[in-house]
Amino acid sequence: MTIHARTAIHHGRPENVKACVRFLRDDAVPTILSMPQCVGLSVLADHRSGLCIVSTAWETREAMHASVVRIRPLRDQTSKILHSSVDLEEWQVVAMHRKQVARAPVGAQVTWLRVDPAAVDAVIDDYVRYTQPALAAITGFCSASMLVNREWGHAAITISYDDPGVTSRFRRTDGKTALGTDIMRVQDFDHVLPHLRVPDLASY
Repeated sequence: MTIHARTAIHHGRPENVKACVRFLRDDAVPTILSMPQCVGLSVLADHRSGLCIVSTAWETREAMHASVVRIRPLRDQTSKILHSSVDLEEWQVVAMHRKQVARAPVGAQVTWLRVDPAAVDAVIDDYVRYTQPALAAITGFCSASMLVNREWGHAAITISYDDPGVTSRFRRTDGKTALGTDIMRVQDFDHVLPHLRVPDLASY
């Protein structure tokens, strides 16, 4: 089984983030969760930068593509509220881990990596073997996921936490303190709406 995901990254105005989160919470989230073969979504928002990411997850690529007609008006309204441009990308969910007993997350950090398409499987294996266990061992950790876009050579690692100090305390068993060697961008978010029903995954 392969879980597919689509991310919509909105580059908006910081003063409009609260209104956007209300719209997503009250209107977009219930609508999207009711769509066939949707296995959840998450919303990450940063009130300082105006950045907002809406990620949806699907049982099949066909279901993800079929959802476009119903999701596009919601995405357009999100962009209108934020006065934002939007970047879309499709992914494969290759790893997902949640702490069994965790408080609601208060924030998240996303790290985007550039990955050699020929080395994607090795990068996934390294993440599952070393990075994910190191993250899960940190006090304040809530969840972590890894997405990959094999065609574009991209990976994205998202960590949610109930203690902002989680990211500064990360250290793998091999001593590394970074989530990757070819980091494109790191972004912190101060608002999280987690509605993902994706099961815990080791790797696909």
